Amino acid sequence: MTCKACGTARERIQELERELERYRIAASALKESEELYRTISQKSLAGIYVVQDGRFCNANDNASSYAGYATQELIGMKSDGIIHPEDRDHVKKNAREMLRGVHSIPHTFRIITKQGQIRWIMETVSSITYGGRPAILGNSMDITELKTAETRLRESENLYRAIFEHTGTATIIIEENTTISLVNEQFVMMSGYLRREWEGKKSWTAFVVPGDVERMKSYHRDRRADPASAPRNYEFGFIDSRGRIRNVALTVGMIPGTKKSVASLADVTEHKLAEQKLRDSENLYRTIFETTGTAVIIIEDDMTVILANTEFEVLTGAPKSYWEGKRKWTEFVSPKDLPRMMRYHGTRRVDPGAAPGLYEFTLVDKKGNLHNILNTIAMIPGSQKSVASLTDITDQKRSEAALRKREKEVQMKSRNLQEVNTALKVLLKQREEDRSELEDKVLSNVQTLVLPYLEKLKQGRMGERDLSLVHVLEANLLNIVSPFAQRLTSRHLRLTPKELQIANMIKDGKTTKDIAGLMGVCPGAVSLHRNHIRKKLGLNNEKINLRTYLGSLK
Repeated sequence: MTCKACGTARERIQELERELERYRIAASALKESEELYRTISQKSLAGIYVVQDGRFCNANDNASSYAGYATQELIGMKSDGIIHPEDRDHVKKNAREMLRGVHSIPHTFRIITKQGQIRWIMETVSSITYGGRPAILGNSMDITELKTAETRLRESENLYRAIFEHTGTATIIIEENTTISLVNEQFVMMSGYLRREWEGKKSWTAFVVPGDVERMKSYHRDRRADPASAPRNYEFGFIDSRGRIRNVALTVGMIPGTKKSVASLADVTEHKLAEQKLRDSENLYRTIFETTGTAVIIIEDDMTVILANTEFEVLTGAPKSYWEGKRKWTEFVSPKDLPRMMRYHGTRRVDPGAAPGLYEFTLVDKKGNLHNILNTIAMIPGSQKSVASLTDITDQKRSEAALRKREKEVQMKSRNLQEVNTALKVLLKQREEDRSELEDKVLSNVQTLVLPYLEKLKQGRMGERDLSLVHVLEANLLNIVSPFAQRLTSRHLRLTPKELQIANMIKDGKTTKDIAGLMGVCPGAVSLHRNHIRKKLGLNNEKINLRTYLGSLK
């Protein structure tokens, strides 16, 4: 029994010794593991930490430095205390999914350092046992600089994309094989095709007129061999989706570090048309300038003649090469007119309306001859230049002087003729008055001394033949010696011959009784005739003396 008990004890001791050896080996391995963890933790470029019960219970220097704390300060702090408030829920959700094995991709979030700065952290977490209890092992990296670079890159990309889209010109990116890889909206509008019809599908040769393709292909190849060997700016014919050909100005350059190029296209068709119109207009006005028929010059602010036409050469006797850009207009102006014209020149450039646009001056040509000049001058809009048109009116001035001399002679003769005419008028008036007076006397005598007796003859006893002769004699006398009766007849055709005879006698001052005696009628008959005359002359209801009225008739 004793031996059996001793054997059992020895086996127990041996068992304990083996167990002790295992613990010693395990302790040694644990020590090595701890030293390995410590070495990895301290030497790692990543931040390593252990979180248990929501607090940091271990961390290396990198992890604590990210947050701006000393390692001992970090130990014991709540792990979510340094996370940016806006990111906490996001971090917890990602950590739970990573611990459950849902995903293993690192997640990013922001922390707030002890100094109040915001930094970006990229983290992975895994489950471990620490001190015999469940814990979380975290591996992290400070990616603040990377995030900043990404942000700047993104902002830069957004900036250049915005520039690309809104530069105001059609812009494309071209691959080495001539394929268009990117277009902006302006290019879409210019070409008339959709983006999807260009990007990655068509070559830029599709929008180039056939005559320009080979030239531009050679530029394309040369540019990729040596960017400086091909022109950056040139023009070509552009064909849009409707087959219209436009004049386009191209600016192209290589994208550094690639075989791609970026090209900006500006439609200059209208500009080209405007240029052509400008050239046509310039040719038109140059032709007009040369063939206007008068001497024309263009003058600079400093009075230099910068352009002259052929007529000006003829007028001054000096060629264009003598004047243009070399001499001032003051050289051909007479000294007496120069101060006035220089004053006009200065005033016109301050206020064009303050100086006369039309005036005369004396021009001295290269031979010293004097010319009377009518100058028409105006400012060229938008400049300090003026254009002057000089018309030689020397011959006209001579003609005017001769005409003025002739006019004076004519005026003198005219005054003489007027004096003679006045004298003739006086004589004619006197003659007319004498004639009227003679007529009146003859008329009065005939009416007083002849007609009454003819009337008595008509009332006497005579044959028809004699009576007819008396009537003829009376009528002829009245026609010959009665201008007053004729005038009265022409104005008052309604008076009868008897009324005209009575009216003449009333005018001569005869009374009703006198007229009745002369005509061999009763006074009542004369009064009746007087009433008829007044009525026909419109004097029936007027208080006007009939003799006075008849005497006023001419």
